[in-house]
Amino acid sequence: MKKLFVPVVVTTILASNFAIVGNTAAAISEDQAGVISMTCGSVQLQLKNLQKTDSRVRVFLGSKYEFALTNLMTNLNLRLIRNNRPSSLLAASQSTFSNERDFFKTAFTDYSKSLDALLSINCRLNPYDFYNQLEITREKREIVRQSCLRLKDVLSDHRTTVVNLKDDL
Repeated sequence: MKKLFVPVVVTTILASNFAIVGNTAAAISEDQAGVISMTCGSVQLQLKNLQKTDSRVRVFLGSKYEFALTNLMTNLNLRLIRNNRPSSLLAASQSTFSNERDFFKTAFTDYSKSLDALLSINCRLNPYDFYNQLEITREKREIVRQSCLRLKDVLSDHRTTVVNLKDDL
């Protein structure tokens, strides 16, 4: 029973997609705190694995976002300006993307610090503090996810604008 129970608790905590739950200062019962304490080692291990994975994803996305901005958006806008065909839509798209990329970097740094703080809490001794920090970390991870979605939308809109511009030329 315990072997099945531990993965269910860990999965519940992690697979909740780090959704925003709200203020949870007293949101867990003593039984839930006990479960957190009992499964602490497994939860901490899975969180460390998540941290490693997220770090790799951050590097991958950061390099892709940088490539899109400098090698695609900026170069295209410069070429259009040199050919006396500037596009205000593409320039606005580039600016929006740049601002959102900067926000992504900041949001990911905040999330990473929050995850570090979470991992530093001894969940066996402080399950309530651990849970409260987990909720904060979930909120910060959701902010990063929303930023990624906005960047994806800006890139999609940019592509549509480029295709329409190509058709007009």
